[in-house]
Amino acid sequence: MANDAEMTLEVEIFDGSGNFANWSEQVILALWQKGVLDYVESDMHTGTAEELDKKKFNPADSKADGLAVTIILRCMSKSHRKRFIRSTAFEVWMELQKLYGV
Repeated sequence: MANDAEMTLEVEIFDGSGNFANWSEQVILALWQKGVLDYVESDMHTGTAEELDKKKFNPADSKADGLAVTIILRCMSKSHRKRFIRSTAFEVWMELQKLYGV
């Protein structure tokens, strides 16, 4: 039996026609497993350079946010990914919530 570190979650590819609520739960678990769930739950990591400086933005956050975005985008069909390529994890998640709602 695999230990927790070896376990991976398989998330169905979301194309806009499936059950968004179930898909989003799967993605949240994947984000949590990789330690980047905070990046979709808070806008702490978004804004201009000046705004981020005021929020005490850590450059390591950029890498973690990129990982969160990558996880979300890899769980989406290619046609849906395009609109989110230059977004933060929080922005992607909020836009998905707005479009498909839970």
